[in-house]
Amino acid sequence: MEIDLDRQVLVYREQIVKHTSELVRIKSILEQPAGPDKPFGEGIDEALQYVLRLGEELGLKTKNVDGYAGYVEIGEGAEMVAALCHVDVVPEGDGWKYPPYEGQVVNGKVYGRGALDDKGPLIACLFAMKAIKDTNLNFGKRVRLIIGTDEETGGRCIKHYLENEERPLYGFSPDAEFPVIYAEKGILRFELEARFSQEAVAGSVIEYIKGGTRANVVPDYAEARYKTDVGIHEVIDALGLGEKIKVYRERDGVLIKSYGISAHASLPHQGENAIGQLVKVLSRLELKSGEMKEFLAKLDGKVGMGTDGKGLDIKCSDAVSGPLTLNIGIIDLSPSGGKVVFDVRYPVTADFAGIWASIQQGLADQGTEVNIANHKPPLYVDKDKPPIAMLQRAYQEVTGLEPTLLSIGGGTYCRYVENTVAFGPVFPGQMELAHQVDEYISTEDLAKIARIYAQALYLMAR
Repeated sequence: MEIDLDRQVLVYREQIVKHTSELVRIKSILEQPAGPDKPFGEGIDEALQYVLRLGEELGLKTKNVDGYAGYVEIGEGAEMVAALCHVDVVPEGDGWKYPPYEGQVVNGKVYGRGALDDKGPLIACLFAMKAIKDTNLNFGKRVRLIIGTDEETGGRCIKHYLENEERPLYGFSPDAEFPVIYAEKGILRFELEARFSQEAVAGSVIEYIKGGTRANVVPDYAEARYKTDVGIHEVIDALGLGEKIKVYRERDGVLIKSYGISAHASLPHQGENAIGQLVKVLSRLELKSGEMKEFLAKLDGKVGMGTDGKGLDIKCSDAVSGPLTLNIGIIDLSPSGGKVVFDVRYPVTADFAGIWASIQQGLADQGTEVNIANHKPPLYVDKDKPPIAMLQRAYQEVTGLEPTLLSIGGGTYCRYVENTVAFGPVFPGQMELAHQVDEYISTEDLAKIARIYAQALYLMAR
C-alpha cells in the first residue's frame, strides 16, 4: 500500500523543529583542527556527528568522509541524486536578542546562527528522505544527503568529498532562494596589504584598527584606538554619524567604536558597514603619519560605504544576474601595516580579467599590494537541463506558485557539482536573514520546505 508522501512528511513536523533547534545549539564555526578526522575543529565535527547519528537512528545508511563531509542515503540503484547541505556557520557577531546558540523556538520561529543557513534546510531534507523511505513509492535511483563542513570558508569539504566519493547525477542545494536558481554570480575575495615605513610607525597616532570576522559578512562592528581626541567629535558630527560611532576616553587616548548592521556580503545594501564608517572618520583626522592617512583616504575614496564598485571603476550589471556588489569584510591595521579583505560578487557575463585589472590599478601602489585570496567563477545552468524542470514541478505542486528561474549573488556547492542548482529555502518576498543578527526560520516554513524537498527528491529519483 502506498503512503501519501506529502502527508507522511507532516508526520515528522515536530521532529523537524526539534532537531533543527538541537543542531543550532552546536556552535559549528571554523576552528583549528582537533585531530586528523576533525579538520575544522570540535564544533563542526560535533554537528556532523549529530546529523550522521540522527540518520542512523532513522534507519538510513550513513558514512563519515574523513571528517570533511558525510552523507545519509536511501534507496537502491546504479545512479544517485542528492541534496547538498552544510553544518558549518559564520560567527555570530553581537547584538542578538535571542541567544545565537540556544535554538529557542519563539512565536513559531527557530532562532539561532545557522537556523536558515543551512541547518534547518538540512534537517528538512533528512526527514524528507525518511518520508520517502516510509512510502512504497517506486524510485530507481539512490537519494543522498551530502553534508558539508566548510561551505562558509572555502569549500574544502566538498572538494574532498568529490575527490573520494561518488558524484550525483543531478541534485540541488537548499542554500539560497525559491523558486529555482539557475545562475550564481562570480565570487572574488581579495586582500589589500599595506606596509608603512619606520618613520610612519614612529609618528602614528593610531595604535590599531580592527573590524569584521569574515569577508562574506557585512561587519556590524569595528574599532580603533587613537592617541588623542582632538577633532574626533567634530568630524563625527559633520558626517552625521553620531548615533553610529561612539568615542570612549581612556588613560592614553580614546577608543572609537563603530556600529553597523550585519548582512550577507551578496546583499551588502541590506547592511551598514561598520568598517566603512570608521574609515570615513579616521581618514579625516590629523594622523601625523602621512602614509596611514593616504592609505585610509584611498580606501574611503575608492570604496568607503559604497557597495557597487563605482570608485574602483568596476561597476557593472547584466540582465541575467544583476549588478556587481562589493563589501569590505575585514580590517586589521597597526602603525606598521596590515590588511583589508574584500568580497566582490560580479555578474555572470562580466569580464573577470577586466574587473581584476581595475581593482589592481585602483588600489595597488608603493607600499601596498593586492592579492587574490579566493576566486569562484560564475555558475550559469542551461534552463532546459535536469533537474530544473523537476524542481519547478515540486515547488509548484506544494505552493501553487509560478516556479520562475532566478539568479543570486551568493555562492553554493552547485559551483563544484555539475547539474545541480540552488533551491530554497527563502520564499519570494521574505527577507534574507542568513549571516544576520537574530537569524531564524519559521516552523511553518520548515514544514513547507520539507514537503517541497520530498517531492523534489522523489521526482529526481524516479
